[in-house]
Amino acid sequence: MQPMVNLALRAARNAGQDLVRRLDRFDSAQSTDQEKAKFIADCTIGLEKSIIFELKKALPEHNFAGRETGRNIENNDQPTWQICVIDDIANFRVGIPSFAIIISCVANGKTEHAVVVNPINGDEFTASRGRGSQLNNRRIRCSNINALSDAIVGYTQPMGTNDSALDQRQRTQRLMTRAYDLRNIGSNALSICYVAADRFQAAMLSDVDEYALSAAGLVASEAGCLMSEVSGQPMLKAPANLVVSNPRLLKALLARD
Repeated sequence: MQPMVNLALRAARNAGQDLVRRLDRFDSAQSTDQEKAKFIADCTIGLEKSIIFELKKALPEHNFAGRETGRNIENNDQPTWQICVIDDIANFRVGIPSFAIIISCVANGKTEHAVVVNPINGDEFTASRGRGSQLNNRRIRCSNINALSDAIVGYTQPMGTNDSALDQRQRTQRLMTRAYDLRNIGSNALSICYVAADRFQAAMLSDVDEYALSAAGLVASEAGCLMSEVSGQPMLKAPANLVVSNPRLLKALLARD
């Protein structure tokens, strides 16, 4: 495992342990909506700062961009670390144990290293460009099936009521009749990583932000997956409505009939 990945993984583990302790102490059932909102804000902002602090001690010349704390770009010639402490907030808010801590290192517009950790069950997805992907220190590859009818497909619901959201819902409904089964685990980052690890054989995801796209996208590509916009365009830009699968299933996922 690359030293950069080890550094990011250690920071993610420390933040994850802190996050689990905070969850154990917080009484969601007896808390108001305002108290829940404050708890979530304290977790996301506080732990984001702690990850950045830990990374910055080892890499003081690098740049940092937190989902909640914003961008701190001091040197455009140096890599930028992107950090998101909780992907998916909705799951975290109600105690569903399917959310992720995301850390990625971007240099010259490309993600070079990525860590996606579920602090509840201990899943640790890691990748470095050109060196493959791992789950809990074991190499992973996407599936090699070629029939959508044999595939468990992950999905997430689109936000809003615009034409793009409506189109995405219609695509998901069509998948229900063509795939073996569909699963919505909430977190886009974990859904993409599940395809990389052959837990899902494909996924159709909505509104994927830059943090999930950067980190989980590298895990997927290094595991042999292909990704594209639902329109078929290979260039992805957040927020993205995308499909991810092995090369054999991509065409079937993109089909509209």
